Amino acid sequence: MVKVLVQRYKQVDDGAGGKEYKWDDHITIEGTLNQLDGDEILASDKLGILSTHIFIIFEMVDVTEQDRFIINGMIYDVKNVDNPNNLNRQLEIKLKYTGDRYVES
Repeated sequence: MVKVLVQRYKQVDDGAGGKEYKWDDHITIEGTLNQLDGDEILASDKLGILSTHIFIIFEMVDVTEQDRFIINGMIYDVKNVDNPNNLNRQLEIKLKYTGDRYVES
Protein backbone atom coordinates (compact mmCIF):
# COMPACT_ATOMS: atom_id res chain seq x y z
CA MET A 1 0.00 0.00 0.00
CA VAL A 2 1.15 3.48 -0.88
CA LYS A 3 0.25 6.53 1.20
CA VAL A 4 -0.84 9.51 -0.92
CA LEU A 5 -1.44 13.17 -0.17
CA VAL A 6 -4.25 14.50 -2.37
CA GLN A 7 -4.14 18.23 -3.05
CA ARG A 8 -6.87 20.42 -4.52
CA TYR A 9 -6.38 23.71 -6.35
CA LYS A 10 -8.39 26.28 -4.37
CA GLN A 11 -9.15 29.98 -4.44
CA VAL A 12 -8.06 31.67 -1.21
CA ASP A 13 -8.14 35.20 0.16
CA ASP A 14 -4.76 36.93 -0.29
CA GLY A 15 -5.30 39.18 2.76
CA ALA A 16 -5.38 42.37 0.67
CA GLY A 17 -8.95 42.09 -0.62
CA GLY A 18 -8.04 39.94 -3.59
CA LYS A 19 -8.03 36.26 -4.40
CA GLU A 20 -5.24 33.88 -5.34
CA TYR A 21 -5.12 30.20 -6.22
CA LYS A 22 -2.92 27.62 -4.53
CA TRP A 23 -2.63 23.88 -3.98
CA ASP A 24 -4.18 22.97 -0.63
CA ASP A 25 -3.93 19.62 1.21
CA HIS A 26 -7.28 17.85 0.77
CA ILE A 27 -7.08 14.25 2.07
CA THR A 28 -4.59 11.44 2.69
CA ILE A 29 -5.41 8.00 1.30
CA GLU A 30 -3.78 4.58 0.88
CA GLY A 31 -3.97 2.33 -2.15
CA THR A 32 -2.04 0.51 -4.86
CA LEU A 33 -0.01 2.33 -7.53
CA ASN A 34 0.78 0.58 -10.82
CA GLN A 35 2.70 1.92 -13.78
CA LEU A 36 0.93 1.41 -17.09
CA ASP A 37 2.87 -0.28 -19.87
CA GLY A 38 3.26 1.21 -23.35
CA ASP A 39 0.12 -0.38 -24.84
CA GLU A 40 -2.07 0.89 -22.00
CA ILE A 41 -0.66 4.41 -22.32
CA LEU A 42 -1.40 4.36 -26.06
CA ALA A 43 -4.96 3.08 -25.47
CA SER A 44 -5.59 5.85 -22.97
CA ASP A 45 -4.16 8.40 -25.39
CA LYS A 46 -6.66 7.29 -28.06
CA LEU A 47 -9.43 8.17 -25.60
CA GLY A 48 -7.93 11.63 -25.21
CA ILE A 49 -6.47 10.91 -21.79
CA LEU A 50 -2.71 10.43 -21.46
CA SER A 51 -2.00 8.46 -18.29
CA THR A 52 1.19 6.89 -16.99
CA HIS A 53 -0.05 5.22 -13.77
CA ILE A 54 -3.21 3.87 -12.19
CA PHE A 55 -4.00 4.17 -8.49
CA ILE A 56 -6.56 1.76 -7.04
CA ILE A 57 -8.29 2.38 -3.73
CA PHE A 58 -10.96 0.21 -2.11
CA GLU A 59 -13.05 2.99 -0.62
CA MET A 60 -15.08 5.87 -1.99
CA VAL A 61 -13.35 9.23 -1.46
CA ASP A 62 -13.69 12.77 -2.81
CA VAL A 63 -11.16 12.89 -5.67
CA THR A 64 -11.70 14.82 -8.93
CA GLU A 65 -9.82 15.44 -12.18
CA GLN A 66 -8.78 18.85 -10.79
CA ASP A 67 -6.73 17.27 -7.98
CA ARG A 68 -3.13 16.12 -7.87
CA PHE A 69 -1.39 13.34 -5.94
CA ILE A 70 1.90 13.60 -4.04
CA ILE A 71 3.48 10.14 -3.96
CA ASN A 72 6.96 9.65 -2.51
CA GLY A 73 7.69 13.34 -3.06
CA MET A 74 6.69 13.29 -6.74
CA ILE A 75 3.69 15.02 -8.37
CA TYR A 76 1.03 13.18 -10.38
CA ASP A 77 -1.95 14.91 -12.03
CA VAL A 78 -5.33 13.17 -11.79
CA LYS A 79 -6.60 12.50 -15.32
CA ASN A 80 -9.64 10.28 -14.69
CA VAL A 81 -11.58 8.88 -11.71
CA ASP A 82 -13.56 5.70 -12.40
CA ASN A 83 -16.01 3.83 -10.18
CA PRO A 84 -16.14 0.55 -12.17
CA ASN A 85 -19.73 -0.48 -12.97
CA ASN A 86 -20.90 2.06 -10.34
CA LEU A 87 -20.60 -0.62 -7.65
CA ASN A 88 -19.01 1.75 -5.08
CA ARG A 89 -16.41 -0.90 -4.20
CA GLN A 90 -13.26 0.75 -5.54
CA LEU A 91 -11.94 3.74 -7.43
CA GLU A 92 -9.52 3.41 -10.32
CA ILE A 93 -7.72 6.73 -10.67
CA LYS A 94 -5.62 7.36 -13.77
CA LEU A 95 -2.61 9.57 -13.15
CA LYS A 96 0.00 11.34 -15.27
CA TYR A 97 3.47 11.63 -13.78
CA THR A 98 4.59 15.25 -14.20
CA GLY A 99 8.29 14.69 -13.55
CA ASP A 100 8.22 17.42 -10.88
CA ARG A 101 9.31 16.99 -7.29
CA TYR A 102 7.00 18.30 -4.56
CA VAL A 103 8.51 21.02 -2.40
CA GLU A 104 6.52 22.11 0.66
CA SER A 105 5.94 25.83 0.80
